[in-house]
Amino acid sequence: MKTDRIVIVQCRLSSTRLPGKALLPLGGKSVLEWVLASMHKVHADYYYVATDEDSYEKILPICEKSGFKCFKGSLNDVLDRFVKLLEIVDAKTVIRATADNPFLFYEAAEESACDFEEKNKHGSRCDYLTYSGLPHGSGVEVFSAQSLKKAAGETSDSYDHEHVGPAMYNHREKYICDFVPAPVKYKFSELRSTIDTYSDYLRALSVVNYLGKDKGPYTYQQVLEALNSTYVKNPVVYVPSVVKGHGTGHLHRCLSAALKGKSFVYVPASKTLEESEKILEYYKKSGLSSEQIISRLPDESYLPVIVTDAFCLTKEKYDELKTNKLLISLDESSEFGEYADYLLDIIPSYGIKHKANLSDPGLIERPLNVKEKKSEDAQNEEIKKVLVCLGGEDPAGLTLPAVKLAAKSIPEAFITAVCAEPVNFEYGNVVFSGPIDNLKEKLFEYDLVITHYGLTAFEALCAGCKVILLPTTKLHVKLAEKYDFAYLPYGSVNEAAFKKALNSKKLRPDWALKLESDTSLESLVAKISSGQRLVCPVCGKSPSFPDPVVSRNSSRTYRRCRACGMVYMSFTCEDEKKYQKAYFFEDYKKQYGRTYKEDFESIKAQGKRRLDVIRSIFSRFEEKNILDIGCAYGPFLSAAADAGLNPFGTDISQDAIEYVQTSLGIPAVTSAFPQINTESEFGIPQFDIVTMWYVIEHFKNLDDVLKKVSSILKNDGIFAFSTPSGEGVSAQSDKDLFYMNSPTDHFTVWELTKCENILMKYGLKVEKIVSTGHHPERFPIIKRKNAEKNSVLWKMIDKYSKLMRLGDTVEIYCRKIQK
Repeated sequence: MKTDRIVIVQCRLSSTRLPGKALLPLGGKSVLEWVLASMHKVHADYYYVATDEDSYEKILPICEKSGFKCFKGSLNDVLDRFVKLLEIVDAKTVIRATADNPFLFYEAAEESACDFEEKNKHGSRCDYLTYSGLPHGSGVEVFSAQSLKKAAGETSDSYDHEHVGPAMYNHREKYICDFVPAPVKYKFSELRSTIDTYSDYLRALSVVNYLGKDKGPYTYQQVLEALNSTYVKNPVVYVPSVVKGHGTGHLHRCLSAALKGKSFVYVPASKTLEESEKILEYYKKSGLSSEQIISRLPDESYLPVIVTDAFCLTKEKYDELKTNKLLISLDESSEFGEYADYLLDIIPSYGIKHKANLSDPGLIERPLNVKEKKSEDAQNEEIKKVLVCLGGEDPAGLTLPAVKLAAKSIPEAFITAVCAEPVNFEYGNVVFSGPIDNLKEKLFEYDLVITHYGLTAFEALCAGCKVILLPTTKLHVKLAEKYDFAYLPYGSVNEAAFKKALNSKKLRPDWALKLESDTSLESLVAKISSGQRLVCPVCGKSPSFPDPVVSRNSSRTYRRCRACGMVYMSFTCEDEKKYQKAYFFEDYKKQYGRTYKEDFESIKAQGKRRLDVIRSIFSRFEEKNILDIGCAYGPFLSAAADAGLNPFGTDISQDAIEYVQTSLGIPAVTSAFPQINTESEFGIPQFDIVTMWYVIEHFKNLDDVLKKVSSILKNDGIFAFSTPSGEGVSAQSDKDLFYMNSPTDHFTVWELTKCENILMKYGLKVEKIVSTGHHPERFPIIKRKNAEKNSVLWKMIDKYSKLMRLGDTVEIYCRKIQK
């Protein structure tokens, strides 16, 4: 059916920011092919690519393959290029797309063309139409061929000629141009799918990796799903060490994880070793796309999650990588481990300076090929084949001594030695080999593997081999001892030491065969990459270099702000808590054994005690206005009303506020803090007393919260709050356990010795600190002595805890002072 339409895709290869972007590979096709496939979904009589002389020969084959004709015209005068094409094609409606938008909403293009044609029916007129509010790179322009020709003859403006649409919409006194708000289903203006920069290109690759290269052209729903996915929003880039002397295990591990997780691997072209190139080729043959191996990192417009596998991160490398969304480091042993948002140890370590968030040797990728088990006693199994593998470079020079010892001690064995350089040595059944491709899956062929402490040692054990470790460093000796390996002592690479190791019962420790994990490296990294980096809630800005780490656990990292001293959660991959009905019932009951409502009277009793403290520091207590922030179901408000105060409450839980309003009859509103306007809600711009009981630690932006508290508090008024104490017995006796048990929605941990300076910044002077939550049973001496409750020792420790303010919770009472 004749449509009187022409689809024109504008394309050139001379882009300055990303030259030749239309020809870049994208899931096995060029970017231009994706564009043309999308635009072929739009109904038209003619399909053209409008290009320039220099680009024509390269673009023509793609056009012909995709069912498009190719027209060449002026390079810089794009308007003239379109006009000359329209002079040879009899069409009324032009649908213009550009060749850097591989994920065009062809459904929206069809709808906008229909809208344009409808506006031109029955004597009406529209010269130009486009949908506004689509993701950048998803839309097209629709205009009248006749109007464009006319506009081109009327303008000499260079900008108009460098483009197309401006010839009409920059001259609206002559042309009717309609920027139609896109239908809601398409309206996601905050998203971006165009390819204008290298980072845009990596985003496009992520979209294709997420959706699958064989499913295009994608529907608008698929594109939106991809652009909103964690996978595309948080691109993962593995950065392995390819430094001479570090072996190839780092590169293998990263390439394997990238292959399975469809992530990127950063390998700078200038630093790629010959051996690395062979490994890259192996993984490409295994299914890793060449597009996943990148030699440039994305810029700030598409911040990546960086996963380093560097053995020892250098300051130079950190500076190169520090522009990132998150930094995850594998088996990091350098001083820069502090800089990582998340530390993951896979190879078990020994007394390193930085405690990892998670240590899980079960994440070692187990070989698929495993030796057939012949005997329960490893010592009785005959050794017929030996592998000596100390890394391609063998920096300690132990390969040849090890070969000689093995050849002498096991003369009947066939020995293969991996060596980067040729070796002039002949002895029995010894063969020197270059690096072995996919060594992990060939380890099972050997009965004994002689190596150093590292990935190959663990893979060999998993493959069912016997293992002897050689002492590359004194640290490696300690590691061998700690993890029960057979090994040669440092400085003792001799026959006696080798025979002792050969006769050891630790040649194949049982624990290594039981290594398991509930997840894989790539899936764990995907979970971590969905997390978020947080800044100090008080200072509110990222420091020039990371704040020192206080504690790490499997889902969170805590740091201490260098500027203000606040301990805060700097990273979390936990789901955001919802403070709705379930929080006060199911979640509360899990922690305390009863629901919040069931605990109402005991919480109210605590409120009465707190009001007594406020009364002791605040004259003329009665009939004062008091605001309780995060009031929940109102036990403190009820206590305040009983004490003769005028209570008001606010909380984000609608169910809780309805209870306060209807059951307690106390004024309360559902509102987030600090967004609430107390004057419009309650008719009160400032209160005499403001309280927060176990609420303040839930704010990610404490600066705005404390500023708001100060602004709604009268001079000389009281601000009181309670919170877990970072200097209580639990934090002091087992710091890491304390932070691991800290609720996942607590973003700050207050310390008594730091709170005064922090609060004074907001004109809040600490008047009294009450240490609460005393637990003698948590003191090490009570555990060690197994002291019973109410015993003399118990009472002494309880008294000591109160005297030294070692309770696990604290109440802080402040007075607002005039600055």
